[in-house]
Amino acid sequence: MTPPRPGTATTAAVSLAAAFALTATGAAPGAAASPMLRGDYPTWSEVQAAKQSEAATRAEVAKIEKLVGELQAEADRLGKIALEKAEDASIARSALADAEAKSTRLASQVADAQKRADDSAALAAGLVARLSRTGGGDASMALAFSSEADADALLSRLGTMSKLSASSAALVERAVFDKKSLGSLQSEADVAEQERKKLADAAQQSADEAQQSADAVEAQLAQQSSTQAVLYAQLASLKGTTAELEQQYQAGLSWEKAQQEATQPPPPPANPPPGVDPNPAPPASSLVDGAIAYARAQLGKPYGNSMGPDVFDCAGLVKSAYASVGVYAGPWGSTSQYNYLAGQSRLVPVNQMQAGDLLFYSTGGSTSGTKYHVTMYIGGGQMIEAPYPGLTVRIVAVRYGDLVPYVGRPTG
Repeated sequence: MTPPRPGTATTAAVSLAAAFALTATGAAPGAAASPMLRGDYPTWSEVQAAKQSEAATRAEVAKIEKLVGELQAEADRLGKIALEKAEDASIARSALADAEAKSTRLASQVADAQKRADDSAALAAGLVARLSRTGGGDASMALAFSSEADADALLSRLGTMSKLSASSAALVERAVFDKKSLGSLQSEADVAEQERKKLADAAQQSADEAQQSADAVEAQLAQQSSTQAVLYAQLASLKGTTAELEQQYQAGLSWEKAQQEATQPPPPPANPPPGVDPNPAPPASSLVDGAIAYARAQLGKPYGNSMGPDVFDCAGLVKSAYASVGVYAGPWGSTSQYNYLAGQSRLVPVNQMQAGDLLFYSTGGSTSGTKYHVTMYIGGGQMIEAPYPGLTVRIVAVRYGDLVPYVGRPTG
């Protein structure tokens, strides 16, 4: 995604003393800190020289503002990748949970089937022993441990015995059926366990990739913070303002740019997907107010792979907000939440969104693609979100780029 403003990503109170300390060495801002910093970053001597003429000042201001924008754009690019990787990990985690549940269920069914097969085999073995007059041991083993083909053959032979009553035949048929059922269930359980192991490996790989992506964007933002501190201080020096005001001004420019790129909600498709309610009921205001209040109480808390209470990812924030008022908004994961609300016919065209609705983001605003981000609309054109690694829970203007044309309404 392309967050419209740095929010709390960079330090609000920039240390001018630290920034001007670079002047003494004549070094470019953060020159020795990271290979990301390029030679086109202005030195303080260049800034001071630019102040000698109005034209040079304007040119230097434009140059620095461009650098600030590039830093934020790169952080936003990495942030979107981090969100996409995190959602991939969430989907893999959900698939693994389903596979584990299936494997556990089948293991229980196999255990039950094994008991039924043992019990019916024991009864049939006693019958075979009586009819064959050869003793129960060999016959019991033949029925209990022979292959399914052998069991079929045994049943066929028993069917030719004139002494075999209908009830006895049913008993033997039951034993053979139970044995075949056990074999079928065991095969299904084996396949399920193999799938579980494969998904466990995939989930671990996705989790590792998500962590690597989060680490990358956090490192980028940490570096960006120190670099921007110097750039904001330089802008303040050139324009006769303060670094704090320059940061706020640049945040505003970033917001305006985002709004200019996409100023209108995306139009709904000609053929709405399943789960869209064309005449939705309004949200339950008391529940929405409580959910928004909970989300607001988390402002400033860091982004992390969690549903709280100390750190939140995007889906964890909205899930916990609604859970606080007793409303289930879907599983933990943006895509899972969208799919859940669609299954409950709780999708609403975005041009009808109201406070409390959930806004989903996917590449190109696709309704069928992975939803890499989810936020909560709080009214007045604003939303609250846990943005991406390195940033904190914040309130920003609604972004329309990549916005899915349907919002989720957990209440109503």
